[in-house]
Amino acid sequence: MTPLSNPFILSDGKRPTCLEMLQLILDGEATVDQQHYFKNHMDVCMPCFKSYSLDMSIKELLKSRCCGDPVPPGLVDQIKMQIGQNTSS
Repeated sequence: MTPLSNPFILSDGKRPTCLEMLQLILDGEATVDQQHYFKNHMDVCMPCFKSYSLDMSIKELLKSRCCGDPVPPGLVDQIKMQIGQNTSS
């Protein structure tokens, strides 16, 4: 099986970080090829897998609790920061 070429690489050759790839996925801005590539990437990159799982859980929770209203800006980041503080204690 040949490795997939990275569809996230920009036209100038810049390789995005895992966080940049993850953000495109979570924001729903990734192409189908990028989604497929990232799914395979998560199989070998535990930090991406954990970040993806955490972010998706937070977004689903907020979506169910905000009754269809937009999530206030910065709320997801505040929640992740608090989770990080609680897990490091």
